[in-house]
Amino acid sequence: MRHVGFDVGGTLLRVLAASDGVRGPVARHEVPRSYEALLDLLTEVTGPGADAVGIGLPGTSAEGTPVFVPALPWLEGRPLARDLEARLGAPVRLGLDGHLTLLAESMEGAARGRRSAVLVAVGTGIGGALLVDGRIWRGAHGSAGSWGWLQGEPEPAPLAAGYPAHGGFERAASGSALGGRGPELVAAAREGRVPPELEAHAVRLARGIAALSSTLDPEIVLVGGGMADAMDVLGPMLAVHIERFASPDGRRVPVVAAGLGSGAGVVGALLAAEIGEDW
Repeated sequence: MRHVGFDVGGTLLRVLAASDGVRGPVARHEVPRSYEALLDLLTEVTGPGADAVGIGLPGTSAEGTPVFVPALPWLEGRPLARDLEARLGAPVRLGLDGHLTLLAESMEGAARGRRSAVLVAVGTGIGGALLVDGRIWRGAHGSAGSWGWLQGEPEPAPLAAGYPAHGGFERAASGSALGGRGPELVAAAREGRVPPELEAHAVRLARGIAALSSTLDPEIVLVGGGMADAMDVLGPMLAVHIERFASPDGRRVPVVAAGLGSGAGVVGALLAAEIGEDW
């Protein structure tokens, strides 16, 4: 049995294959800038003889067709699963990248053994996922866990100006909200000098995490994405502000870094290929 998982990001594509359960190394490619070029790359990398393929996307899909993928808008409305299945002769399963990340974390990472968990993936944007009774809750339209659409500062644009592509929490507390200075600010904090910009960012991020831990009452909250690597300095700051903003029970929910790092998404995509639809 041979299975292949792809984690397709805005600029980087990760690949992980397994033959009879034995995994190879993670390979990395630049994401092509057109639909046909992406199909060609996925086909070439998968090669012949795959039994199933799982693909994580930075957006939602319905019936094998990407619907809302702001980072790769040229994917929207294209029958990706059907077209790739025609080339490979194997089933192709699409999933929201946050869902697949939490699937991996629940089976092999920081949420292993938990029946409920929340993933807050903080990178260029903010996404995530929700584990309920040991299963990923996908939602009616496949977008459950899109925490970036929680409200925050700045306020959303008026309806007359059109609907924004990014929610308020994402605009306030994602890595992009730091204007590309995230690594620099984290490095300063590690040297004992906590920049005011990073402290303010922790406050904004803590508001959203406190809302999730208070309203959903999970066993654990995982911080994933690029910010997971900064939890050594960000974690203590978040704890102080979550104590301010969360309910009594929300304050009891541990907030930890995701265990599998940036490779969790591709592991989840491979697991989806191996498990099938029942995850």
